[in-house]
Amino acid sequence: MIGKTVKVSELAFELDISEYKKILEIQKERQKAMAEVSQILGIDVRLSDEDVAKFAQQEFAEYVQKKISKGVNSWMKSAFS
Repeated sequence: MIGKTVKVSELAFELDISEYKKILEIQKERQKAMAEVSQILGIDVRLSDEDVAKFAQQEFAEYVQKKISKGVNSWMKSAFS
């Protein structure tokens, strides 16, 4: 696992950068599926490369926020118990 440990005071959490790559691949597959749907329907509902990047970044931001929240919750429990 490729990761980067971020430490703030006594709080530390690990971000798995490979998670972004997985998310990006999922978004690229979504882009391909939307292109197929566009062809079947005869209307353009494809995703641009910019949309794919934007959706991947948003999903990764949610992943990071969940990791931070989980780390903070664990730290709070241990610090105040």
